[in-house]
Amino acid sequence: MRPPARPILALAAVVVIAVGAYVVSTSIRPVATPPPTATQAAVASPPMPAVAGRVRAVTAADKIPYPSQKVAITLTSGYASHGNNMQVTSGLSNVPVGTDVFLEGISKDETGAKVTSWKWTLEPPAFSAAKLDVSDPQHPRFNADRVGRYSIVVTATNEKGVATKSTIVVNAGVYAGEALCATCHNGSVQPDIVGQWEETNHARHMDLAYASYSATSDYCIQCHTTGYNEADTARGFDDRAKAAGWDPTKGSLAAYLTGQKATLNSVLASSEGVLANIQCEACHGPGGSSHTAVKSFETGVCAQCHSAQPAQWATSGHVNSGRNTLEEASNPSCAVCHTGQGFVEGVVRGNALVYPNTATADKPANMVVPTDQAPIACATCHDPHQATDPGEPTAGHSLQLRMTGDVKMPNGTTVDAGTGAVCVSCHADKRTVQYMQQFVDGKQTRGAHDDTQADVLYGTGVFTYGESFRNSPHLKAGDACVTCHQADNPTMNGTPGSHGALIANSVGGHSWNMKGTYTGLANGKQVTDLEVYNLNGCNSKGCHAGAPLTSFDVKADGDYDGNGSVGTWQDEVKGLLTALGDKLPKDAKGAVISSGITDQNTTKEQRQALWNYWVVQSDGSSGLHNIDFSIQLLQSTYKHLVGSDVPNAKIMR
Repeated sequence: MRPPARPILALAAVVVIAVGAYVVSTSIRPVATPPPTATQAAVASPPMPAVAGRVRAVTAADKIPYPSQKVAITLTSGYASHGNNMQVTSGLSNVPVGTDVFLEGISKDETGAKVTSWKWTLEPPAFSAAKLDVSDPQHPRFNADRVGRYSIVVTATNEKGVATKSTIVVNAGVYAGEALCATCHNGSVQPDIVGQWEETNHARHMDLAYASYSATSDYCIQCHTTGYNEADTARGFDDRAKAAGWDPTKGSLAAYLTGQKATLNSVLASSEGVLANIQCEACHGPGGSSHTAVKSFETGVCAQCHSAQPAQWATSGHVNSGRNTLEEASNPSCAVCHTGQGFVEGVVRGNALVYPNTATADKPANMVVPTDQAPIACATCHDPHQATDPGEPTAGHSLQLRMTGDVKMPNGTTVDAGTGAVCVSCHADKRTVQYMQQFVDGKQTRGAHDDTQADVLYGTGVFTYGESFRNSPHLKAGDACVTCHQADNPTMNGTPGSHGALIANSVGGHSWNMKGTYTGLANGKQVTDLEVYNLNGCNSKGCHAGAPLTSFDVKADGDYDGNGSVGTWQDEVKGLLTALGDKLPKDAKGAVISSGITDQNTTKEQRQALWNYWVVQSDGSSGLHNIDFSIQLLQSTYKHLVGSDVPNAKIMR
């Protein structure tokens, strides 16, 4: 049992004073100006505040060493390739004093124009010697050497000579421990976030792992505690251990503790025990000297410790969301699935999205400006504070997913998507049954949306002509998208799951990719751009275990598209899409029309066929998500449009 957290009474007054600022602040980073009043908003919506730069995260992949041969953690004989001399930062604007702060100028401004130059100025707090290193004009840095506020003004000029100017505020502070946060965030002043956090594994990670610490297993303690960084001076776990007698020149902290035969309870009761486990300040930054309400939906916060998953995420399509797609990030109906913050606010919490330029006293902003919107990343799908799904995947562990189980798709179908519920909530056609009928009647000009993966997987959301189409066995995967797309990354060299094993980051896991390339050692040999398939979900779940797949290019059992040859299942679906597309109206470029469709330029039969065509085409799997459904649907659609079966094709019954 952990001893009760000791109250830090000397800081209580600071918290009380800061609470007001926390309540009214609703942005990821501090807002320089207050939101407009209801009267102002009623007159006119002001322009969106400009963002010219931001604090950026530095991950292990960036390989930026500490200056003066500093290290984040002293290792006695630990796992050396962890790179303990490399910097890793969260990207928060609330930072530990003594750390380097990395900045980033925007690449495109709010108009989408390319930025070609950046100008920076820094105003540090009193007695600070901080200076900007602008050797890389887009990515400067400085060391936050004193506790206090650092104000950075950045001017970004685009290729047309138009400048955008904004201010970044960075606060440097020291760590205090969960007891300080709990004085308000325990249900007394604010909702009981601390109580929810206490049920997660983050809250007891050091407790669970302490027995494994030794002089030869000493790296883990850095990520099992809060504020552990020997290169800073922020009174983190390591600094408190030094004050209690640990000397880094004589070995690692884990070696010291085990050498002293310190028990878990004795460590928890010590001065450093105040920062044991992964606490609030690990993700929000130190709050012992300021309270800035900083939070983030960026990957950098989690990447401080979870280095593998963000590296995989960086190869995924989710990277191209958030501020990287300004049109979607600025449109509330799009932002709920194209930005991390929009998904949490709109889909998970069911709130209308409010941007800073339309905020009022009654409806404060719950979104930051589009140019600052985080992509779909860790905190989009995972709830940092709550063990929402205990027992999955194993008893006593929680993936902390924001939703699991049943999902009601926009077309009205409710499915049990298991741990894939988050995926299905966005990767399902946004059109309702009513919309589909209005489209067929010529009253809507756009067909199916671009996110029809769940519709195809579950065999729903299409015009059926009163027929029933069967589903392939992929529907029985259990956890929808997750079962296949997040199967374990293929191990390319070494023993799966072991330290030192090399995996294909761009395939499986948090890349979600079913196929990718790998460069590195593979079975002891150096390879370059080796094509790798994500087959672990197919072969290890019992589905194809009897005849393991080696690729997705599986030959079909017939010529379903009538082209005179039997190709792979994907070839047959592509052929059917081509055959159907040849009979559908085209735009000026010769492509099958997808918008601007009315009862003046199409017939009802064409609109029915266009709907089904784009459901399968937009799915992107060429039928693999649901082969039987895709083939039967396309063949039936062709017949009802043309009046006869696909010529020379084997018809799937």
